[in-house]
Amino acid sequence: MSQGQPPQMRQFPGQPLPRSDGFNIDPMFGNGPGTYPFPAPAGMPYAQWQSARTPLNWTNPGPLDTFFATVGYWQTPLYDLRPEIRGADGSTPAGVPIWGSGGRKLWVMIRGLLSVNQAVTATQGLQVVAREYAEIFDAKSVERITADAKITQFVATQGTNQPPAVVLSFIPGANAGNMRYWRMELAFQRSDRITHPLSISAAFY
Repeated sequence: MSQGQPPQMRQFPGQPLPRSDGFNIDPMFGNGPGTYPFPAPAGMPYAQWQSARTPLNWTNPGPLDTFFATVGYWQTPLYDLRPEIRGADGSTPAGVPIWGSGGRKLWVMIRGLLSVNQAVTATQGLQVVAREYAEIFDAKSVERITADAKITQFVATQGTNQPPAVVLSFIPGANAGNMRYWRMELAFQRSDRITHPLSISAAFY
């Protein structure tokens, strides 16, 4: 208690007294999880994200691919590209945190491009498109933000120059800057039902 100042009183048991540093502890400025000013860190920052080699899942076409007979879909998890602001708005953390994501890329390696099934090579008649999904603050409201980007020419070179594997790179939100939440989907489209054992691995660094 300062000289000449009245004693600080609690309006109810357990009410915190005003802080000497002037930090406002009124409920409207309080943090739901109960820490000030932000929730305590939980888990060390990810230096990178990576996914082991996974077989491509061929299935019936989705709504965006109805003109094809079969489609293989591969999708990243949802990334949080701005994990440093987690908890600032009181929201529950969501997505894989990618710290310092500015300038980093998603690397995708596709294998099995020389496989043959029913005398048809994997790249014969194959079309590949990339789709981006994003949201600026609400992880539950992610929507597609790009039209199909045709990337077939980077996967299927045909002829004797066709390699057994390729590596692709993607910059999150190349036309939208470093937004909060982002994920990528690749669709491997075929007009026939001849599928091939393609596999995909990926890393974000």
